[in-house]
Amino acid sequence: MFKKISYISIALNVLFIVGFLYFVHLLGGWTFLYYRIQNRGLAAEYEHRKSLYENMNIQRGDIVFLGNSITAQCDWAELMHNPKIKNRGIPGDSTDGILERLDEICAPQPAKIFLMIGINDLLFHAPEYIIENYNKIVTRILTESPETELILYSILPINPDLRYIPISNADIRKINTSIREIARNKQLIYIDLNTKFSDKDGFLFAKFTSDGIHLNGDAYLLWKSEIEAYLD
Repeated sequence: MFKKISYISIALNVLFIVGFLYFVHLLGGWTFLYYRIQNRGLAAEYEHRKSLYENMNIQRGDIVFLGNSITAQCDWAELMHNPKIKNRGIPGDSTDGILERLDEICAPQPAKIFLMIGINDLLFHAPEYIIENYNKIVTRILTESPETELILYSILPINPDLRYIPISNADIRKINTSIREIARNKQLIYIDLNTKFSDKDGFLFAKFTSDGIHLNGDAYLLWKSEIEAYLD
């Protein structure tokens, strides 16, 4: 009996180690994992893009699209036929990262800010942490740029059937419920993209993504149709 229990224990430990190593592989290996931990999960591209944006001034009257890679990967000014739009999405960004770069966003007093952020945080933090930071972001924008119209997006769902992603759609929905509540309390516009992009299982439509989280051209065209009225 003792040997049987020992064999089971060894087998479970082996499975755990294999699973852990696979997870590290998905994150980019040991070196990249260590870098992400040391930098709160932000890859080198974050610092490079942040440095670029610091040298590209936002003007009063501009429309800022603020977020992570889902925002960064679209050429919004060309898609919306509006040269006043400034893309300030950075791949890998999080609520902590947005808080660190809000000064340069708010100082010029842009006309509008469209905000989508929070999904990357779920790799490292519970929804409660993200919601607290989200509240701080909204409060700072409203305080530091009172002439700016702040528009909040829901966070988009993921599709774990296409690729393993250590993020839960249930957590995404929990955060979106809080974002909607923040918008209601602050009398802000809330745009629910999550519902439009979700299939019957609550997953990101497979037709809109190749990796389960980022978007293709058709998805951005749907996004465009949902926000055009708010750009006037």
